[in-house]
Amino acid sequence: MRMNLAALTRDLVGEWPSYLADWDRCLRAGNYPATTRYNYLLAATQLARYLQDEVDDARGAAEDPLAVQRAHIEAFQAWMIETRSAATALNKHKGLQQFFTWLGEEEDRSGSPMDRVRQPRTPTRLIPIAAVLG
Repeated sequence: MRMNLAALTRDLVGEWPSYLADWDRCLRAGNYPATTRYNYLLAATQLARYLQDEVDDARGAAEDPLAVQRAHIEAFQAWMIETRSAATALNKHKGLQQFFTWLGEEEDRSGSPMDRVRQPRTPTRLIPIAAVLG
């Protein structure tokens, strides 16, 4: 799988594209699989787009990931659950955890906007016995 980072981050503003390019370089240096890199980077770009397009008072965070706050992530996560699914929101949560951990290390900052943001609960799906025995 070949990923086009420029296409993925094309409409992002401010510092987001630069940080995501740096993070991708770090992920590649760590030998992360392309699918993992794509999923992680997609989660961060979707958060950035959400802050740009959906949140009126997120101007700083829409331009700089260092300005993202816990409330922004919780709102994004709720939006993901409402517009996609809890499972998708959980996937994005895990990718954003990785991004903000890396960002904190990169910028030598303690704390993360992900601190105390709970993972979305996903409903347990019961599989009918007939389908298993089928």
